[in-house]
Amino acid sequence: MDNFELRFLTKEEIYVNQYDEDETTALDVLQKYCTGVAARNTDFSCLTGGLRSGSSAFYYLESNYSNGRFYFMGDYANYNSCDQYQLVESYKGHLPIRPVLYFPNRKVSKENLNFDWEQKIYWWEYGEYPQFVLDGNNALERNIIEVLNQKLCMQSLDKTGKTYCFYQSKKNAPCSINYVSEYVYEGKKYVPLVANGIKTGALLSTGEKIVDFKLYWLKVEPIVWLYDEEKDLFISEHALVSGPSFDFVKKGDGFEATEMYEYIHNHLKRDIIPSRVMEEDKSSLLDSSKTLKKYVYKNYGRRG
Repeated sequence: MDNFELRFLTKEEIYVNQYDEDETTALDVLQKYCTGVAARNTDFSCLTGGLRSGSSAFYYLESNYSNGRFYFMGDYANYNSCDQYQLVESYKGHLPIRPVLYFPNRKVSKENLNFDWEQKIYWWEYGEYPQFVLDGNNALERNIIEVLNQKLCMQSLDKTGKTYCFYQSKKNAPCSINYVSEYVYEGKKYVPLVANGIKTGALLSTGEKIVDFKLYWLKVEPIVWLYDEEKDLFISEHALVSGPSFDFVKKGDGFEATEMYEYIHNHLKRDIIPSRVMEEDKSSLLDSSKTLKKYVYKNYGRRG
């Protein structure tokens, strides 16, 4: 893949003044596509601690933040002033990440993009990520779930060789860093994830409430990015993941010293790069005598 970078939106890129259009500085793509519409959380975001399905968080960094604190705005259309923001600390670990993608060394060619005639915006599929769960209420997907569970238990489910890093947030508890393997079945990729003490009230895309310690299978799908022509950048259509905080993890007093910065540059940036299907690797799977329940508990169960 090309040399790309990830960041968050700035305060200026989300600011809308509903009383004076000349004062509005929000990205054109947000005004066309997102006015009055919150970014949809992926199920992966909900399962890693996102507060609720349908909420959005457009993170921005204060250029002159005070006392080492960072702030965020929610759905930008609900705000009329740059002064209306909330401390990230109030929602530590539970805000969904909706990254910005850009290419520092080249300009994007619109010839390679898709065009939405209704919204009048360009969009693009770039990279891939676990996003939405298989639906147990759908007969076809329910059968896939049963096969995946059986094959995982019997050590016959092929790995791609790729792992995803995530921080799973628990209510009133510190985040814990986790890694989960990616599997392939009939040419499609899936990631197993257990809801580990998530009590945010979030609903999954299937309409069901998250059940503690239940194993969910997420489909690895292309990421859809919305293109802003003026700034030559993309913003993800969905909030992809939750969990990391803005706690300082190394010396410094800026964004570059935070856990969030480390995560998006050292993990998320790597994780969206598509995997190649590799030879089956059974070395790290469970012994055949162990049940799926024991495997789930050992690998994804209670922590801390």
